[in-house]
Amino acid sequence: MTVYDLINILSNNSNTIINYYITLLLLTLLGLLFSNMIRPKSPILYVYSILIYALAIPGILAIILVVYNFFFLRKNLLQLQLITYYLPIIAMILLLLIIKKTVPLKAIPGFDKLSGLFIILIITFLITYFIQKAIIGVFFIGSFTQLIAIFLVLLVVLKLGWNKLVK
Repeated sequence: MTVYDLINILSNNSNTIINYYITLLLLTLLGLLFSNMIRPKSPILYVYSILIYALAIPGILAIILVVYNFFFLRKNLLQLQLITYYLPIIAMILLLLIIKKTVPLKAIPGFDKLSGLFIILIITFLITYFIQKAIIGVFFIGSFTQLIAIFLVLLVVLKLGWNKLVK
């Protein structure tokens, strides 16, 4: 089974994806109702941590798939399936905003590592895209020193993201 086959299975069973995000929405709204009972160092914060990871992992994967389809495969973004590609991203953003109103995200265990993971994934994508596109640009448009300067900037940003991940 390939990743493409898995995406097709999820696309054909879109009710599973919708039910998953409805469940996460209900859990988030339930937490919003009881937000006045949340205290620092509360075990409920660990439930929020699980909820955030349940939102963020599919959301990050959906972002990676959309970016990959757009930049590398050059697919039209309007032709991608709404529930499979865009619902995880939209749900992640909206539910993280609701959770942010409920409890400060800095209080949730592991959220700083998740934001560091976001940064590392973005930098990895930029480096990969840069390698794919800029090699031709260096030979025909820019100089080698420009390539080194861009690489050093990306390296510094990657290091900052890594430090945030391992804190």
